Amino acid sequence: MADPGDRIGIIQAQVHDLIAKYRLSVSELEQQAQVLAEQDRSIRDLQQQIKVLRSENEELRLLQSFTGDAAARADLAKRLQAWSREINQAIAKIQP
Repeated sequence: MADPGDRIGIIQAQVHDLIAKYRLSVSELEQQAQVLAEQDRSIRDLQQQIKVLRSENEELRLLQSFTGDAAARADLAKRLQAWSREINQAIAKIQP
């Protein structure tokens, strides 16, 4: 059986180990909080970009309804497809 001095040493070692694990956990949580805040900002930026792109898309659709030129409509269709891809990429980025 261990003497009281040895038992105290073992307990102290365990306490120090637990403190180290606690500090590591706190550090990891702080890092995760920073990453989460960054992702939140990124999501807000992407949502704003989506709003802008959708607004531009709607304006272009309205413009297209007023133009009768086939070449202009083809060019507009290409632009809409490109913007649609951008919107889809932005949506994909904000989805988990």
